[in-house]
Amino acid sequence: MGCDIHSFAERRNKQTNKWEKVGENPFDWRSYSMFAFLAGVRNYDHCEPLSEPKGLPNDISDEVKEEYGDEWYYHSASFLTAKELLDFDYDKTFWNRRVTKQTSSNSWNAASLAEEGEGKVLTYRENLGESFFTHLNELKELGEPEDIRIVFWFDN
Repeated sequence: MGCDIHSFAERRNKQTNKWEKVGENPFDWRSYSMFAFLAGVRNYDHCEPLSEPKGLPNDISDEVKEEYGDEWYYHSASFLTAKELLDFDYDKTFWNRRVTKQTSSNSWNAASLAEEGEGKVLTYRENLGESFFTHLNELKELGEPEDIRIVFWFDN
């Protein structure tokens, strides 16, 4: 069974100081490397997560709260401001320990742990891929980085 992300962008209304959902659904595709980076979910890469899951924000917008509902199979809810995402050094390297290994004659495990000398040293930029930065740039266009955030959770 796979794991998917549910992700929504919110912008703080400076007049009311309330968060409002905006039309963006950033980072809304399956990428275990991205999930690992955002919240340590499915961290087969063994990267350093930007943050452990924080839960839903107390001041979540009504629209996003409604999206969450009371689904029992959602997990690892969290949120990150655009500032947190933009301040990270994506040229920092780490040892990506995710490798594919044969477990029997007709079976392969694509989430095996690399032994010394296996895996790759990558930058976070290389590991996350171009689409991640396309979405990050779209978030930058929505307003001041501290007034933009993503709220997300996972299912499987």
